[in-house]
Amino acid sequence: MTDFKTMKVLYAEDENIIREEVSSILSFFFKDVIATDNGNEAFLQYEEHKPDILIFDICMPELDGLDLLRKIRIKNKNIPVIMLTAHTENPYLLRAVELNITRYLVKPFSKDTLLEALSECSKTLFKNQQTINLKNKYYFNFKNKTLLYDKTIIPLTANELKLIEIMALKPETIHKFDSLIETIWGWEDISKEALKSLVKGIRKKLPTPLIHNVFGIGYTFRIDS
Repeated sequence: MTDFKTMKVLYAEDENIIREEVSSILSFFFKDVIATDNGNEAFLQYEEHKPDILIFDICMPELDGLDLLRKIRIKNKNIPVIMLTAHTENPYLLRAVELNITRYLVKPFSKDTLLEALSECSKTLFKNQQTINLKNKYYFNFKNKTLLYDKTIIPLTANELKLIEIMALKPETIHKFDSLIETIWGWEDISKEALKSLVKGIRKKLPTPLIHNVFGIGYTFRIDS
């Protein structure tokens, strides 16, 4: 997960106890936690502080979370958003289709669930960089879904690109075999040999090594200086 210690989060929640508890958790991870109890004030705080992540309750006085986000989306299409909701608020969700919400959390939620949602925001922040340097002259462009070597596009199949994209989201991580198989092929009955064959196909197309095998565990990018 991204280190949020240099970032600001804007949190809007009208229930005082919940707002205080969640703000306390967020303060362990973020440089600044800007907390407010209504949508209008939250918009003013957004304009003033330009936060990196938004966490909004849907049902708030003056301006609800969805209308608040709609105002922000006019200026910022990509900022990651966690929307807090209740089981009874389904009509609100019908208005949220085009608002590019990163994650919904149903109240009450646990600390672990909140951290999982922040992890999703971390991925969005990473993708918003569009092009990242994988080192060794390799770059991955999330917007165009292309792998480049020294400014030259490497032609890859859809599944080959999917594998590279998954690994590019966390380039220093060891990606386990089973996790890669599930993410690429879903619930299909795919063997580890199919994954190995996919990696072999990618390696044949690369001018220099990029994907490194971690014996018995999975794959990571080879990070050479």
